[in-house]
Amino acid sequence: MNLKYRNQRNARFIAAAFNKPLDRPDWYKIESASDDEADILLYDYIGWPFNEAGDFVRALSSLKQNKIVIRINSPGGDIFDANAIHNAIKSHPSKPITRVESLSASASSYISIAGSKREAYKNTMFMIHEPMCGIYGNQYEVEEMRGILSQISDIMVDMYADNTNVGKRELKEMLKAETWMPAKVAKEKGFIDTIIEAGKGAKAEYDLSVFSHVPDDLMADKEIDKRKIEKALRDVGFTQNSAKAFIARGLKVNGSEIVDETKIDKLSNILKGETR
Repeated sequence: MNLKYRNQRNARFIAAAFNKPLDRPDWYKIESASDDEADILLYDYIGWPFNEAGDFVRALSSLKQNKIVIRINSPGGDIFDANAIHNAIKSHPSKPITRVESLSASASSYISIAGSKREAYKNTMFMIHEPMCGIYGNQYEVEEMRGILSQISDIMVDMYADNTNVGKRELKEMLKAETWMPAKVAKEKGFIDTIIEAGKGAKAEYDLSVFSHVPDDLMADKEIDKRKIEKALRDVGFTQNSAKAFIARGLKVNGSEIVDETKIDKLSNILKGETR
């Protein structure tokens, strides 16, 4: 399986879809409470094209504290980078605890199920879905990517089945439906072990419009962003219907909808507020 999708064209496309700059160095933070305990705040998009998962893995490996808590609030990210972090958590001698403090969506759910103990605040959310990507390319490149996505989906089903109490058939349906779960449901299905009643988790503050079935309470403040994205898409040549489809569920490539590099560049600039 190659990673040809990791190129500058697709990086710009994904950055436009998530409405965030590509350079984001402060995506996690280590807080040492004592010589025996340490917290890692994982509060952003995970991995390519925004940051390097190897940085997180090396930082985790350097920690020698007996108790390590990885505190999560993330909309997800690159599945291969999340898998590397998952495996690093599993293999760490301190057996880190994972704690969801607001949102564990998409690839970040891979990380939250890796803890030796898996916790979540009562008011938090989880989300799992079929792998997806933003891709620019011809019909052969798109077809190749479809095959890779199918393989990734099979790996995800196996991983979730190994780390929860949900069977593979149900997991396939959950991924297909883009399933959002409050902490109570996540506990029932074995994604976490413990619900933390006291305190409040942090509020999720991400542009989640790239996903299809985001609960209303997580999208309440995002209507202005939707309008901004739709206008930007129209400005670079999308039809009204294709712009709405992009916002609702990501770009669907078909015989009549081709997005060229110029459109992607213009879209990125518009969403960053630059002069066209």
